[in-house]
Amino acid sequence: MKLIWIGALALFGTATIGNAQAIKSEPPMRLFTAEEMAKIEMPELRFEATPADVDDFEKYFYFHRGDTSFDEAYADIVECDSLASGISYYAGGGEPYPGYYATQYGIGGAIGGAIGSALADAIFGSAERRKIRRINLRNCMGFKEYQRYGLSGDLWKAFNFEEGHGRKGDDVREVSLLQQAKVASGEKPDTEVLEP
Repeated sequence: MKLIWIGALALFGTATIGNAQAIKSEPPMRLFTAEEMAKIEMPELRFEATPADVDDFEKYFYFHRGDTSFDEAYADIVECDSLASGISYYAGGGEPYPGYYATQYGIGGAIGGAIGSALADAIFGSAERRKIRRINLRNCMGFKEYQRYGLSGDLWKAFNFEEGHGRKGDDVREVSLLQQAKVASGEKPDTEVLEP
């Protein structure tokens, strides 16, 4: 009986180790010079909120956290943006086994996989991806103790981006993320804090 238990524990231990994932360390924090930060344009945040603006605060918002350096805010925003954007989906990681259908079923499998992906995208849709991105971004930044503030759609679009049909280019993302970090680490807004 003792031998059976030892064998079972050994088998369980092997299975557990085989399923363990490596813990990767965070990338080093990017440090900005005063000159680099001065070149980043501070977006306009002041506006008179209309009832329509208030209704859209679920879509159009920005973050701020007191006593946060620009470097910290940038690192937090980049991390949360990566998580919220579903980076693996846009980087081609949507299929768990790339080429699986082609290797298993030949050209018909590849064509069927492409059609299936197109149908899934039509059902899942751009609007749903944007909504999920906003929710994930709010959760991540809320976890990092940033407060959320509402903004008009026009002001929001000046320093943010939406990704529904694909990932924005790195140049577009970088400009927006730098501005978002400037806002997040800047002066405390004098408007009402929204729910996380």
